[in-house]
Amino acid sequence: MSFWRRWFGRKAPPHAGEDEDTRDGDPDREREQDQGEDQERERNQDQPRGQDSKGREEGSDADAARRAQLARLKRVGRPGGFEVGDAIAILRAHEGMPEQTDDLHALVEGLEHPDVVGVPLDPLRVACASLLDDRGRRREALALVSPARSVPGMMLAAELHAAQGELPKAVSMIERVLARAIDTPGAAERHERWSSQLGRRSRVQVIDDAATVVAPSAAKSAFRLVREVARGGAGAVYEAEDELLGRRLAYKVYHRAEAERAHIEREARTGVRLAGPGVVQIYDADAEKGWLAMEWVGRGSLRDALKQGRVAELLPLSRWLPKLVAAVARVHDEGLVHSDLKPANVLFRDDDDPVLSDFGACQLAGEPGIAGTPGYMSPERLDGGAADPRDDVYAIGRIIEDVLGARDDAQLADGHVTSTKDEARRWASVALACLAPGDDRPANAREVLALADDGGDR
Repeated sequence: MSFWRRWFGRKAPPHAGEDEDTRDGDPDREREQDQGEDQERERNQDQPRGQDSKGREEGSDADAARRAQLARLKRVGRPGGFEVGDAIAILRAHEGMPEQTDDLHALVEGLEHPDVVGVPLDPLRVACASLLDDRGRRREALALVSPARSVPGMMLAAELHAAQGELPKAVSMIERVLARAIDTPGAAERHERWSSQLGRRSRVQVIDDAATVVAPSAAKSAFRLVREVARGGAGAVYEAEDELLGRRLAYKVYHRAEAERAHIEREARTGVRLAGPGVVQIYDADAEKGWLAMEWVGRGSLRDALKQGRVAELLPLSRWLPKLVAAVARVHDEGLVHSDLKPANVLFRDDDDPVLSDFGACQLAGEPGIAGTPGYMSPERLDGGAADPRDDVYAIGRIIEDVLGARDDAQLADGHVTSTKDEARRWASVALACLAPGDDRPANAREVLALADDGGDR
């Protein structure tokens, strides 16, 4: 079953009205209409003159209304154009009719217009891309739906990539869906199947976190545990107190100390090496016992803010995002790749003071890639490519997408964030650049900063 059937159904709603003055249609369409008028005149030669005149007038009115309708479809999402819901209604009303082809042509032209960036057009992109795919125009469909940030849009893009044999891109896209909504029907099954075809075990399953036992380690340290604040695949993090120095700290305990020893050492040494703005401070570590003591960052993580719906605190992005990207740029300047950028590893000392954390997967650029987190791994990494700063650039794009998409799939022109419309447009453009195919992506975080300074234009 096509996406058109699944997401939009068969039953056509009432036809949308056409009540605004707009520009003329295309010449080919007008020639067809002229021919139709000639044929109509021939059919009406034997009719009374009054009836013939009335028919011509009605035909002319209908043609003018249709031209106006197509012109408004071309301006969808812009002044003088149809609203998204009305445009979809017209497509559905013309299902199985020649008019739907003209509708589709006009809408594709409209969706390619640069002024529609940032407008919530994902449902229309999905509808048009699905129809293009049904007509065998798969590459055009993929180009049209690629900018989509909604779950249906990303699901369709994933299926189109898979249909073209681009499995790394398909897996990467479906992981973005799972990161947004893990219970999306069919997403986990596709992830499992495509990952298997890539020769890669699906990592949607969550590691059993119950294995962590912190009491013995904590008892032999100078830290008093206060409470657990986070738990993930690698370990658990606790708020703790250094009773000797009288300061709060974050105490991270790994689930499997022996197996994770190299990971712990890498995280501690890399954190010390990169000490400075935007990087979490490392206080102490014990690789044998499996723990790490680091700076307490009390405002929590970006993941916390997104899960709790505190999106207003994250806007405008320009208040904190350039500082985060600058921290990633320092990683790249050292010839390193973080390899596990994601919202859980972005902490906040304050609203405008982000901190990059968790360097356990950090490695030299060019080394064989190691595992990252589903939904934030680049297609190249999924395909077995070596570590590359572009992997982190891809993750930056995903982080931007998560924030912009937190308000009903980037409908940032609504409600109390209306003033960030231009800002959202700028960062949405940066995100699209970061999520582009490998060589088209900015080469490192420094280039991302330069792109943001230029307003997102490449």
